[in-house]
Amino acid sequence: MKFLITLFALTTINISVYAGDFNPDVLISNEDIEVIAIAGLNFFQSSYYNNESENLNFFTSKNISVVKIFNLNGELEFQLPVMSNNVQINKNLFASGRYKLGFLLEGQSNIHYAHVTVK
Repeated sequence: MKFLITLFALTTINISVYAGDFNPDVLISNEDIEVIAIAGLNFFQSSYYNNESENLNFFTSKNISVVKIFNLNGELEFQLPVMSNNVQINKNLFASGRYKLGFLLEGQSNIHYAHVTVK
């Protein structure tokens, strides 16, 4: 019985620790598209979807050098040079489905990811 209680306590602690590290931030969500960033993408100041132009708009605190669009298989679909803190991506680059956006900040080598679902 003591073993089961210890096992339960350790499992609960592990789940709460991992759940605490995974805080998805919904950047954009409407009937057409949803963009979710994983915790650690704190460089986004604002983001929205423009229905008229069908653009995803991201404003960041740091300049983005490149945005990479990956399909679900992890294959690179598009690579967009940006060199700005104002990123606009047109919805016509995506078919219906799920994608991953990779944001490469100027002066860094790590890519920061967000998940995109096009409805």
